[in-house]
Amino acid sequence: MHKSISLLILMLLVTALSACGAASPKPQTGGDKSPGASSTPSAETNEAFVKAEELFQKTNCISCHGVDLSGRIGPTTNLQKIGASKTKEQIADQIRNGGGGMPVYKSKLTDDEINLLTEWLFSKK
Repeated sequence: MHKSISLLILMLLVTALSACGAASPKPQTGGDKSPGASSTPSAETNEAFVKAEELFQKTNCISCHGVDLSGRIGPTTNLQKIGASKTKEQIADQIRNGGGGMPVYKSKLTDDEINLLTEWLFSKK
């Protein structure tokens, strides 16, 4: 029993550490949908949303939230429909101040970048 628990903890630790240190993939181009893109054409072609998706990748958010926003670590990292359950203010506050396992980004991102991510995530309903 002790070996099983130790092995499980080790596997979780290795997964978490490898995900946090993973290099950000290059943004997709061409006709493919970008990671986390909404299914509405306006969101796919909205320049601000494209920039927000690139920022999401550049800041390595996908290491915990996944390429498709479905979440990879923890119980609350699924962002696919976050705009249906959180206000813009709540989303922005979470990005700025972190919490619940999420790091603080107010010193890593500008207010404009936080607002860009907030608008993009709030559109996910």
